[in-house]
Amino acid sequence: IVSFNTCALTGKALRALYNSSELPKQVIVVDNNSEDNSVSVIRSEFPEAVLIESKINLGFAGGNNLGIRSATEPYIWLLNSDTETGKKSLEELLDYLESHPEAGAVGPQLVYPNGAWQSTGGFFPTAMNVLYYLLPFTYFLPKVWREKLHSIAVYPRKIPVRGLDLDYVTGAALLFRRSVIEKVGFMPEDYFMYFEETDWCYQMRKAGLALRVVDCEPVMHVYGGSFKTKYDRKRLRMFLASLRKFVRKNYRGLVKHLILAEIFLFGRLSIWLKGLKNKL
Repeated sequence: IVSFNTCALTGKALRALYNSSELPKQVIVVDNNSEDNSVSVIRSEFPEAVLIESKINLGFAGGNNLGIRSATEPYIWLLNSDTETGKKSLEELLDYLESHPEAGAVGPQLVYPNGAWQSTGGFFPTAMNVLYYLLPFTYFLPKVWREKLHSIAVYPRKIPVRGLDLDYVTGAALLFRRSVIEKVGFMPEDYFMYFEETDWCYQMRKAGLALRVVDCEPVMHVYGGSFKTKYDRKRLRMFLASLRKFVRKNYRGLVKHLILAEIFLFGRLSIWLKGLKNKL
């Protein structure tokens, strides 16, 4: 668990995790130089957890990699500090990963605090789904059409019993095999926030590994616990900056230039439109 100024949320995440039917062999918390009382609270309330204090904010990927390097088990579960795991979430995810050797990583059903379904991952950027994201005209499409779109983030839905194969699984609650690191390396640290797990999953897919969301006991995810709202302007700007970086790093040719042009033309408009949605 990587924590940054989320003292109360991190405490809830740890309490839920320690209530799991399958207790993790290790619990590692990386504090990204928080300015609240996260460190003192974690140290006093959860002395059994391994607490790593970073003197600088390493971001999502850097913080997770610091924790991964201290992990000793064959399976590692990355959890956001604003999650609360179900009692059987870890047990069911672990059983699935152990019985599906083709999968490099899996994620659970995610829900909002009110129980509504949350997006669990999605598809790699294309010229079409980037346009969907920037200009949210898909809000006006029937639900059944939206569910079929290969959008950057899949439309929130109940995960089918057979699971859901995606290009990437969100890093909010990502369980992966330690052997993945031997194949593709650690999570890329050239992103400060957003698209780290997308890029990492991109490397996993190139290595022939499947990425899947599993029908298991849901994990509650506040979503954006370090921001005031989902449509916080700073959050949206960081998302677009990381999207540009992902495309420049991994894509070539016409598709690369078309996506970058879309971001250049519609990026500011997209942030403004979503800011309006936040005020309504």
